[in-house]
Amino acid sequence: MSELRIILADDHEIFREGLKSLIDRDSDIEIVGLAADGEELVQMAAKNDFDVIVTDLNMPNMDGLAAIQTIRQDKPDAKILVLTMLKDHEHFKHAMANGANGYLLKDDAYDQFVMAVRTIARGKKFVSASVAQLETERYLRSLEESDAPSTDLLTKREMEILKFVAAGLANKNIASRLGISVRTVETHRNNFTNKLGIKTTAGLVKFAISKGLV
Repeated sequence: MSELRIILADDHEIFREGLKSLIDRDSDIEIVGLAADGEELVQMAAKNDFDVIVTDLNMPNMDGLAAIQTIRQDKPDAKILVLTMLKDHEHFKHAMANGANGYLLKDDAYDQFVMAVRTIARGKKFVSASVAQLETERYLRSLEESDAPSTDLLTKREMEILKFVAAGLANKNIASRLGISVRTVETHRNNFTNKLGIKTTAGLVKFAISKGLV
């Protein structure tokens, strides 16, 4: 008996057969079921003994996410690897939140598939390096945004002037638009740059764009 038994679900026959050829070269892995859609996958999971399920997300009749949810109801301890072309945050988040143990991109499959299956079979998580990098970058951006100062610090007049600054207007043009003196504009501008901790015009423009002010 092989060390690892897997069920593979993907609606593209050419991809299934290509991956099967790769797996057949590894004596420690055996495919005990090939499914073309989510419904077939659920049926095979119910009837076969397996160590890891490998499934695409986009499939007819029942998609991979729905199949994962259904399988989890019957076999809560099932180990499931998502194998997909989708590397956006939403698909990754929903797959992992609904029971996937790993997320592997098809672009990485021929290099990382065996390692991914073995990692998940040991009870660990596996994520494609490119997806992990994207998620890390997203997390770091969220930290930067949460650390950014709030527009709540600014008065109504300071907000008006900030918008004009972000739109590229000089102090004298802003003064003319608002019917105030250039000195008053400079005072307000000095006040909000101190509040925000942003001293350069480029920095103010970037801040205004991030807050949807322009």
